[in-house]
Amino acid sequence: MSRRRRKKTRNKRLAIIFLILLSVAAGYYFRQDIISLFEKHRQKPQTYKNFKNQLNKYSVFGIDVSEYQKEVDWKTVLKKQEIDFVIMRATAGKNNKDDQFNTNWKALENTDVIRGAYHYYRPNENSEIQAKFYIKHVKLSNGDLPPILDIEKYSKVQSINSLKSGLLNWLKIVEKHYGVTPILYTYNNFYVTTIKNDHRFDRYPVWIAWYNVNEDPNTVLTDWVFWQFTDKGLLDGIEGNVDINVFNGKKQDLNGLRVIE
Repeated sequence: MSRRRRKKTRNKRLAIIFLILLSVAAGYYFRQDIISLFEKHRQKPQTYKNFKNQLNKYSVFGIDVSEYQKEVDWKTVLKKQEIDFVIMRATAGKNNKDDQFNTNWKALENTDVIRGAYHYYRPNENSEIQAKFYIKHVKLSNGDLPPILDIEKYSKVQSINSLKSGLLNWLKIVEKHYGVTPILYTYNNFYVTTIKNDHRFDRYPVWIAWYNVNEDPNTVLTDWVFWQFTDKGLLDGIEGNVDINVFNGKKQDLNGLRVIE
């Protein structure tokens, strides 16, 4: 074998080894996300009651809804299922109000269910405009949950540092208006890679999406307040699948999180 051929063979081997090591490193880095994604696709639609039974070490459960659940029959929902809290999408981006928000918000106004309203953050849009749009449409009352910011995507037009500055700006504006610390929602990998090591976010309670009923999200963070563990819940009174969540504590602890006027 010529020296040139031996060199080409060695280079190919080195390239293969490098790709293997890169794949192993990527698999390790994103291992929790891969596990969560696998569990999400492995999950099958189940009733709200069945999911609660699987996580019976927790006692406070709720759901989150948006216009994608269409018109909800709240009388049936509350009659057939024991629901402690409902978090609903209010706004998205700088100018999109959820079609069902007003109806859902009013339907739970005089019930024992704790209400919450979240904003879906669009990372390519101005954070101040988004914050003011949420404030315009969400009137929190005594006993409601604090404002909630949902961040799930990265920006195509700005750096991660700029994106995080926008998130912090939204949180600051909304906190100043309502006088209460907002909650931050995101999924596990976004939290680990973008939020966790930035101590500017430490003061904000975290609602985390972690689709794994066999393992709680304590491997990602231990002081989460809400855990969205499935998007495949089946409830009487709601068409299609629904996200189900659990609170990290007792009912009296959840009461301590509520807005006090």
